[in-house]
Amino acid sequence: MKRHPSDLSADDLRTYRRWTGGLYLSYLAAIIVAVALTFTNRPATELRASNEIQMARLKGSSASINIPAAAKTVAKP
Repeated sequence: MKRHPSDLSADDLRTYRRWTGGLYLSYLAAIIVAVALTFTNRPATELRASNEIQMARLKGSSASINIPAAAKTVAKP
């Protein structure tokens, strides 16, 4: 049967606090790494769409704006 932390001796209580403190610090480190990866893995500025395409997307243009003009296929007669 396990004893509660209030029933532990001074040495056991110190060990308990070190283990729980280490556990919380490891969770904190994992959260910091996850947040850092989230904010540093954004697309580069030069890879983003141009301002004209962004404005067309915001306005809800009916034209196909996801396909660049040079990549559109041309139907041959």
